[in-house]
Amino acid sequence: MLKNYIFDLGGVLLDIRMKNAYERFVALGLPPAELEPGGSVYKLMEDYQLGFVTTPEFCQQIASKCATNSNTRCAASPTTPRDIEDAWNSICLGVADRKLQALRRLRKMEGVASVSLLSNTNELHWECCCQNWFNANGNKLEDFFDKIFLSQELHLQKPDPEIFRTAIRELGASPAETIFLDDSPVNTAAAAACGLQMLTVTADIDWVEMLGL
Repeated sequence: MLKNYIFDLGGVLLDIRMKNAYERFVALGLPPAELEPGGSVYKLMEDYQLGFVTTPEFCQQIASKCATNSNTRCAASPTTPRDIEDAWNSICLGVADRKLQALRRLRKMEGVASVSLLSNTNELHWECCCQNWFNANGNKLEDFFDKIFLSQELHLQKPDPEIFRTAIRELGASPAETIFLDDSPVNTAAAAACGLQMLTVTADIDWVEMLGL
């Protein structure tokens, strides 16, 4: 009997296109190598996701790198932290209303103890989601989730087992009665290793239908 449902954000609830930010950063003058594993901006993104870098620091550092590697476009119109914020948030495409309604229905189902969110995210993306979907159009964040576990607040990220243990501990839940939904097989495997049930969400798997919502 499943009593607790824990959802990932990007790729499960939030439609995303990661390449949007990559393409826009390069257009602003950032060398592509900076965005690859081993690049300084790639490391900066990881630190931002873990909450070790503030939003102003994140935006300013990338804007400075664009200026350092400026081309004609950047020289004519220097890259600003706001440019970086807009480029970064272009990843977030939207949260479908049918998913929001499914979360509402799930929380009201008999036998369901909790519906939670657990995500590797960051302050800008989280604020974007709240402002445009979870806290917009008459919605309130608390309509959808009992608990929220964010990497930048916990200073932990999937697939670290500790982030799953933290969620189970704070929920007071049994892992065997808890299901975790994520679009990454690595993350769902990590959850399963901690004793949770899991569902890997792919383009072919509609979790709304799978859960009968």
